[in-house]
Amino acid sequence: MKIKKVAAGLIAAAALTASTPAFAGEIDAATDGAHAFTSSQQHYANISDIKADGHPVKAQYSYPFFAEDVYNLWEKRGKGYSNKSAYKTNQIWRIKACEYINRWPDDCSAWDND
Repeated sequence: MKIKKVAAGLIAAAALTASTPAFAGEIDAATDGAHAFTSSQQHYANISDIKADGHPVKAQYSYPFFAEDVYNLWEKRGKGYSNKSAYKTNQIWRIKACEYINRWPDDCSAWDND
């Protein structure tokens, strides 16, 4: 009986260890209308419009050592659409999601870099 419990524990630990790298290190941020996130080990920025309000959304992101340079990735087609940046060898250091509201300040999340 004890051997079965140890074997079950080892199998569970192996399953968790095997699945962790696919999700490790990705960062994301959101507002009520936009979701910005990284993929492929932080080499891509992504933005999704998650609210049918007619407002375009954008991801703002930057790379280490170039923290003052902020890149914008737009999605203007509406709810349910997403956009993905080009691959870059440097990993994205931080990202935030913004919703563009005409004649008002953008509604942005805080910077996320976890």
